[in-house]
Amino acid sequence: RRPQASSPQHAMSQTVLQAIQLAHVAMPWVLAFGIPLLAILALVVGRRTAGWWVGAYFMLLFYIPNASWGLIDQSSNENFYARGTGTFFFSAINVLLFGLAIQAFFARRFAAPLPVRHNLGVPALLFGLVLLGNLVVFVATPNLRWFQLLAPSGLLQAVNFMLGFYVLVNALREPDDLRRFINLLLFCAITRGLWGLVRFVALGGDPANFYDNFQHLDVKLTFFDVNDSLVALLALFVVVWRLATGQVRAFWPKVGCWAVVGLELFIIVFSYRRIAWGGLALAALLLAFSLRGRWRWGLLGSFALFGLPLLAYKASQRAGKAAGGSWLERLLPDVVQGGQFSFTTGRFAELYAAWLTIKDDWLLGLGAWGRYDGFRFGELAWHRGDFGWMHSGVLHIALKAGLVGVLIMLAVGVLYVRFVRGHQSRLPAGPRGVVLAGAAGMLFMVPTMLVGTPLIEFRSMQLLALCLALPYLAWAAAQPAQPAGSPVLVQGGFVRLPRAFGIAKVQWRHQG
Repeated sequence: RRPQASSPQHAMSQTVLQAIQLAHVAMPWVLAFGIPLLAILALVVGRRTAGWWVGAYFMLLFYIPNASWGLIDQSSNENFYARGTGTFFFSAINVLLFGLAIQAFFARRFAAPLPVRHNLGVPALLFGLVLLGNLVVFVATPNLRWFQLLAPSGLLQAVNFMLGFYVLVNALREPDDLRRFINLLLFCAITRGLWGLVRFVALGGDPANFYDNFQHLDVKLTFFDVNDSLVALLALFVVVWRLATGQVRAFWPKVGCWAVVGLELFIIVFSYRRIAWGGLALAALLLAFSLRGRWRWGLLGSFALFGLPLLAYKASQRAGKAAGGSWLERLLPDVVQGGQFSFTTGRFAELYAAWLTIKDDWLLGLGAWGRYDGFRFGELAWHRGDFGWMHSGVLHIALKAGLVGVLIMLAVGVLYVRFVRGHQSRLPAGPRGVVLAGAAGMLFMVPTMLVGTPLIEFRSMQLLALCLALPYLAWAAAQPAQPAGSPVLVQGGFVRLPRAFGIAKVQWRHQG
């Protein structure tokens, strides 16, 4: 029998289905290559769009967590930052960063404003030489594969960190650009915080709950990814700074700002992350000692009378849900065993195992492909044989780049602190708040750098690059584009937030 011709409706449905499948396959390519190429083309033909592309890129980082860790089903499909690795070796958002770096390179040559100046050129050069040395050793060493050199568990995220910083200091050079970006940060932090609050109250909290899913502690939390707490901290710092420095005067805008303060504090405290609590304490001390008079003593008093007791209560609540042992053992079950701190077992077992390997190649490390011997520790079986990373950013650098890499990292920290201390007091309130917000973000991430895994996480390293760049961006934006002494008015932006948040208009005036 002659087959019947398909109906027009059937043919149309097949066409639509094929189009959807094609779009699904093409999406990683569009994200990874199409957007950067369009950005470069727009820049070359004369449209100054770099700041907008960077804003769109960081909006993804502000909103989307690294959700695979803490989930019961830790499939790669659940992780946005692994999207595209099945098509490319690098994730799609990583390729997008490469495209933005190329765009920034063109922007530096075609755009009129001067680039943002910083004091980190020498450490960047030295680390570049370390990377070049890795490449030379890789080429000269047999039995190594290119994917070992470029693995995310090596030095790739450190390179991405440098690229993220380069993109920021070349794309956000104008006062308008930075003000728009800060508005975008606040908008994302507030809206994501509201979602975290609603989910915590009505939907059982973050499903990526390591404590409940794996440690069987009966707790619910706002966001397990510490980077969500970092975004909340940045917004919290900016809003409190504006309240403390008189940038918000009307009654309802003040009410809105205090609501944001309460929301972001809730997000951080109820994350149940000890590294987030420690980072919040460090950032709060910076804020208090950066202010004067009643605000300083009010913040210190609030921290002593309410902040510390609240954190102690949440810690004891968390400890009370654990089983067996003393209170300290229940509070720190991965650190305290048998009533004593253990630095060779539990949480520190992988750090101890890594140290045993690092001390034999302490000067230059084992290279980006380096691994430590963790097989001797049975309690590290959860690593599943992947001993190229550990819960310490400092030891990660020591393993891959030795003492030289650690000293370069420390040099970045020293130069950064020198810049912040030397410039923040010479700025008016607006840009000074942004300088200190960046410093607060870096302090917030100190516990994560010591006992966390930022060096293998794309999102962590990009947000660290943002915190590193903010003081330099704020200083550059505060410099007069007109003759010396002329006021620079910063208004308008990516997102026009309600005046209730006190951030619709901010004036940054150059002094002297």
